[in-house]
Amino acid sequence: MREGISAMLEHIRISIQSIFSHKLRSILTMLGVIIGIAAIIAIVSMLKGQSEQLKQSMIGMGNNAINVVYQPSGGEEESGGPQVSYASAPPVAEETVKAIKSDPMVKGLSLYYLSEGASVFHLTNVSYPQVYGVDDDYFDMFPIRITEGRKLTENDLNSTHQVVMINEAVRDELFPDGEALHKSIEMNGVPFKVVGVFKEKNQQESMFEGDYANPVLYVPKKVWPLIEGFDAPTQIAVQADSSEHIQEAGVMAADLLNQGLSEAELEKAEYSVMDLQEIAQEVESFNQSFALLLGGIASISLLVGGIGVMNIMLVSVTERTREIGIKKALGAKRRVILFQFLTEAVVLTSIGGILGVLAGFGIAKLLTVIFPMPFIVSIPAVVGALIFSMAVGIIFGLLPSIKASKLQPVDALRYE
Repeated sequence: MREGISAMLEHIRISIQSIFSHKLRSILTMLGVIIGIAAIIAIVSMLKGQSEQLKQSMIGMGNNAINVVYQPSGGEEESGGPQVSYASAPPVAEETVKAIKSDPMVKGLSLYYLSEGASVFHLTNVSYPQVYGVDDDYFDMFPIRITEGRKLTENDLNSTHQVVMINEAVRDELFPDGEALHKSIEMNGVPFKVVGVFKEKNQQESMFEGDYANPVLYVPKKVWPLIEGFDAPTQIAVQADSSEHIQEAGVMAADLLNQGLSEAELEKAEYSVMDLQEIAQEVESFNQSFALLLGGIASISLLVGGIGVMNIMLVSVTERTREIGIKKALGAKRRVILFQFLTEAVVLTSIGGILGVLAGFGIAKLLTVIFPMPFIVSIPAVVGALIFSMAVGIIFGLLPSIKASKLQPVDALRYE
């Protein structure tokens, strides 16, 4: 046993020595393996990051929240049928809100207003942000980070103070000089004073708030009638106590909201929530198809790398013919010669595999900077990539190793 380990270590030492004695040739040979392994690691990391980003966005920026929407019964409007939208949704009764909040699965509930693409002016500058009419409950569910000024205070949120918080995208559009605090903006002819600026969140895009890279501003909920009138539709977000209860809490809230509707109203439209599981399965299916496509391309690179390894090992056998002859003349057995060259091929591809994994991590990290998404390291992918790189060395190094082991001592010693 001890002799076998010593022999293996000696084979590895000789292999490393041979590889480093021809550095440029070895690097060029490993290049195909490095590219293939790096591509596989980067692809797996990217797809896992996308899946995690989807999960975060579906659970409301990590806050386990889901939107309850009022839409035509059956989920879609029939052509020629009555047009139903949030604008025709009846007011939400206070008793219904209390009933939803009392459920053990529900951690929070927010009734807020939303206007898409409202025209907001400052002097000659214009912006078309998402405008939210919010209260304390909203910020409990979706906390923000202030970079300038202050948040909307409890006094602001419970009054008709015409104050507003804007994100940096709105500030850049309305105030090119960067000075926005305490200045006035105009929305639907109504003036508002800027009291705070908030920055983009680290979390990914939310199904409720959108990506903060888009223009977004917040006003107190009670001033909403000044902007959109008294019949403005109510948006509803439900926060579950855990990620396992998101769908269940949303369905429960929708059922309670529907109980407050008359039969005539239910015939036209009803409250419902999206099926998160179905969406996740569809995206996962797409990711798997995409992974197979890119994995196939990466495999071609590995195949080319394997052929390169076989070619360079055949060259190495030819260059070391006399060395093989001397070893055989001194009593080296065929299996010793075979294992020597096979070990060299495996060591070569293993080094390529390690470099490929590191390169894959670098590429994946760079992608998370360019396309904001979580950086996830897949341990099974790393282990699988390293095993696969070793397998490439065994498969494509076998033929040269067999050729080397079959050389006759007399013929090998005569070779010049």
